[in-house]
Amino acid sequence: MTRHAIVDLPDEAATLALGERLGARLRSGDVLALVGDLGAGKTCLARGVARGLRVADPDAVASPTYLLVVEHDGPLPMIHADAYLPAKLKAFLDDGGAAWLLERGGVVVVEWADKVAALLPERRITVRLAPRSDGRPGRRAEIDGPDELDWLAHV
Repeated sequence: MTRHAIVDLPDEAATLALGERLGARLRSGDVLALVGDLGAGKTCLARGVARGLRVADPDAVASPTYLLVVEHDGPLPMIHADAYLPAKLKAFLDDGGAAWLLERGGVVVVEWADKVAALLPERRITVRLAPRSDGRPGRRAEIDGPDELDWLAHV
């Protein structure tokens, strides 16, 4: 069974705030899978997560598409990965990257996670970002996570 939450995000500030609330609750070993079309707000949400995790420079969080994986130092490090080019990420994981990620500790945030869902742990939090269906500006976040994370219902 999973927890489910829906959050309306009228603007970028709300997206950052949601990320910050999530980041403040995440623990070492957690995986946050971000799903959404180009421009949906995945990187903005990741920047908010970095703020919540209190990484050294959260405003430096950028889309890691061409870097693949970026580690952001902090009390609880954030490993920010991008699966836009899924073959590239799969090769990284197969060539020892999976072991490296486990050794790092911290929280792993994966953009375009739907492209590598089979490679991600079953226990993860998934955030799907999409335009609002009511025609109003902004986006909607649908969040699913393990049942034991009762705080998900209150993000």
